[in-house]
Amino acid sequence: MYRVGVLHSHPLIAWAVDRALATVPDLQVSVLDPVGPDRAAEPAAAPPFDVLVTDHASTAGKQLAARVLLMCPARPVALGADEYLHDRSSPDDLIRAVHGAALKVRSSAGAVPARGALSPREQQVLDFIAAGLTHAQTARRLGISQHTVDTHVKRIRAKLGVGNKAEMVRLALARGTRALAVTAAGSH
Repeated sequence: MYRVGVLHSHPLIAWAVDRALATVPDLQVSVLDPVGPDRAAEPAAAPPFDVLVTDHASTAGKQLAARVLLMCPARPVALGADEYLHDRSSPDDLIRAVHGAALKVRSSAGAVPARGALSPREQQVLDFIAAGLTHAQTARRLGISQHTVDTHVKRIRAKLGVGNKAEMVRLALARGTRALAVTAAGSH
C-alpha cells in the first residue's frame, strides 16, 4: 500500500486527483488542506507520505513525502520537486506517475525493486499473464513447464511487493506492460 498526499491550491483539482487515485486499490490517498498564502501545509499535522502530488514545489513538500510529484502547466525549474506531470495529463498518466514515484521510494528503501529488476523471462511471463493468458497457455507460448510459470509468478509477485495475481496484473497494466502487444500477436 502506497500512501499518497494531495496538496493543491485549487480544491476542485485536488478532489479530481483524489477521485482518480481512489480507483487504484494499492493507493491510500489523503487530501491535505493548503494553509496560508504560500500554500505550505503544516508538516507536523500531516502523516508521512510516499508521494505528494502538488502544484507548488517547496521545501515543505520534502517534509511531507519521500517523493514530490509536481503538477503544473509547464515543466518548471523548481527546487523540491522530484517528478513532473503536466496538469492536463490523463488520469492514467497520473496513476502511472504516482506508481512510478512510489516504486522509486520503495526501491530506494530496498522494499520493492524497480521495473528493471524483473528478469527478461519474468517480464515475458508478466506480459502474458497481464494479457489474460492462463499459466498453461503462457507455458506453451514460452516452451516451458506450467510449474516454471508458477515459480516465475511467485517471484514476480515478491519483487513487485503485491499479495495476489490480480494486484500483480493491475500494477503491470498501470506500469505500462506490453500486454496489449502480446494479445495483438494472436493466440495459439
